[in-house]
Amino acid sequence: MSTIRFTGMASGLDTENMVKELMKARKEPMNRIIRTKQTDEWKRDAYREMNTLLMDLRTSVDSLRFSGNFNKKKASSENDAITSVNAVGTPKLSSYAIEVKQLAKAEMPAAVQLAVDPSITSSKAAIGGTGFTLNVNGKSVSVSATDTIEKVIANIKAANAGVEATFVDGKLLLSSTKGATLTDTGAKTFTVSATGDGSRLGISGAIPSSERVSGQQAKVVINGIEYTSDSNKLTFDGVEFTLKQTNQGSAINVTNATDEDAVFDTIKNFVTKYNDVIAKINAKISEPKYKNYQPLLDEEKEALPDTTVEKMENMAKSGLLLRNSILKSGLDEIRNDINTKLSGTGVNLAFDTLSEIGIGGPPNGKYAYQENGKLYIDETKLRAAIRNNGDDVQKLFTQFSSSSDAATKYKESGLAERLYDSLTATISRVTKEAGSATSTSTYDDSYIGKKIKDEEDQIDVWEDRLKEIEDRYYKQFASMETLMSKAQSQSSWFAQMLGQS
Repeated sequence: MSTIRFTGMASGLDTENMVKELMKARKEPMNRIIRTKQTDEWKRDAYREMNTLLMDLRTSVDSLRFSGNFNKKKASSENDAITSVNAVGTPKLSSYAIEVKQLAKAEMPAAVQLAVDPSITSSKAAIGGTGFTLNVNGKSVSVSATDTIEKVIANIKAANAGVEATFVDGKLLLSSTKGATLTDTGAKTFTVSATGDGSRLGISGAIPSSERVSGQQAKVVINGIEYTSDSNKLTFDGVEFTLKQTNQGSAINVTNATDEDAVFDTIKNFVTKYNDVIAKINAKISEPKYKNYQPLLDEEKEALPDTTVEKMENMAKSGLLLRNSILKSGLDEIRNDINTKLSGTGVNLAFDTLSEIGIGGPPNGKYAYQENGKLYIDETKLRAAIRNNGDDVQKLFTQFSSSSDAATKYKESGLAERLYDSLTATISRVTKEAGSATSTSTYDDSYIGKKIKDEEDQIDVWEDRLKEIEDRYYKQFASMETLMSKAQSQSSWFAQMLGQS
C-alpha cells in the first residue's frame, strides 16, 4: 500500500517535487543499469534471430547430405496405352523390356438381392413378423422377430456360409466371397430360402443367385521373367507398372532416368535459402551504430508520442551486432566450405567445385564484394550436369570421408557435409553467447543470459536502496516542518504576549 504523506503544511514548500528532483540524481546509477539491461535483451534477441536463420539454413543443407535426394528417378514408357509407369522407389535397372501376356480380371461374385419389407427402413430396426430359419449356401441362420438387419448380417457372417450380406437402399444384398465354395451349378451359384415365413426379408421359395464368373491374374514378362499379379498394378525394382493392354509377342521398352526437375529444385531451394540467410546476416552485422541513442526509460516513453518512441528505439537497437566476430567468422567458414575443391578417390576433377556445375558468383559486370557471397545459378549448365553427370553432382554434395586427419577429411567431404558441420559450430557459439531461441526452459546459461540476471539483481538492490533514501528525505523534510511549526507557534505566542503588555 502506498504511503500517504501530507507535506509543506508549515513551510509552504512543494516537498513532493523537491524530493522527486533530489531522487533524479540518486536514480541515475540504477537507470544506467536499466538501460544496459534493455540493450543486452535486444542484443540477445538479435543473436537468437540470427540463430533461427542459421538453423533454417542447416535444415535446407541437411536434405543435401543424403544420396537419396539425388537418386530420384523418373520412369517412362514408350507406349502408355499398353503400360504406364511411375518410379516409386530407387530403381537399380535403367531399362526393362515389357510384354503383357494377360490382364487381370476381377472375380464377379454370385449374388442375390432380397426385397426387404418396405416398413423396414433402418438396419437397426427389428424385423418383426415371426421367427424363421434362413438357409444360405447350405448353412442355416436363425432369425427372430426381434432381430435387426444388422443382427442378421452378423449371423450370416458368423455362419461361415461363404457369403457376405449388405443392406443398401432398402435391399439386402448377398454376395459370394472370393474363393468361397458354392453349392449349386458346378460351384457357380448358391441358393437362398427360408424355413418358415421369410417374407419380411422378401424370401418366397428358393431363390437362386446369379452365376459367379471367375477372375484371372495378370501375366507380364519383364526382362524375360514372367510375373503374375492379382491386379493390373504391380511394383518391380522400385517402378510401379499399370497394365492396360496385352502386347504378346511385341515387347515395349520402359526406361529410368534421373529426375532432373526434382534434383534441380532441391539444389535451387538450397541456393535460394542460402542467399536469403547470408543477406540477412550480412545486413545485421553491417547495421550502423547510433551512439547518441540509448534505450528509453518508462517515464521517458510516457512523455513522448508512440511514433517517436518507436523511431528512437529502432535507432538504439541498430548496430548491436555490428561487425560481430561470431557471425562474421561463421559466414567466412561457410564461404570457405563452398569454395574449397572436393578431393578424394573417384572424384571427377571436372566437377569438383560448384562453379563447374553452374553455381557461382555474380555474372559479368557485377562486383563480387558488393554481393557478399551471393550465389547465382546458370540453369542450363546445372541441368546439363544433373542430366549427364548425375553421379558427380551427387558426390559434390554428399561424399563422406572416413579419414581421421581433420584437414584431409574436410577436403574429402561433400559440400553439404562441410556446411552442416560449420553451421552447427556457429549455432553452438551463438547459443553459448545468447541462449537458444527454441528452448522452453526458463534457465538461461548463456553469457548474455547470466549478465541480464546479474543486472536484474543489481536493479532489485538499487530499488531497495532508493526507497530507503527517499524515506530519509521525507523524514528530513518532516522534521523541518515540525521545527518550523514549533517556531511559528512560538512566534505567535510572543506576538500575543507583546500585544497584551
